[in-house]
Amino acid sequence: MNAEVLGVSTDSEHSHKAWIDGALGKLNHPLASDKTRKASEDYGVLLEDEGIALRGLFIINPDGEVKYSVCHDLNVGRNVDEILRVLKGLQTEGLVPANWEEGDELL
Repeated sequence: MNAEVLGVSTDSEHSHKAWIDGALGKLNHPLASDKTRKASEDYGVLLEDEGIALRGLFIINPDGEVKYSVCHDLNVGRNVDEILRVLKGLQTEGLVPANWEEGDELL
């Protein structure tokens, strides 16, 4: 889809390895450790008191502009289908209505 995916968490690289070797399995994208918590703080998802980040997701254009962001509490996962729908909508460079799906008319 002409996009790059990067996973980032406040976990250590050792924790990432354990997740990949266990529940996650092999990933098709890099997974980076934000041990300093700088990225989490910069993107507004850091829970400072706990030293961990909420489940944030950001679509950033090639100019470095955040075009889409969503943040979930720790107990709620993200919807991959919705993320892909939004990315496709952004890539149309048109005005997409609510509930738009690829192939639908633009406004």
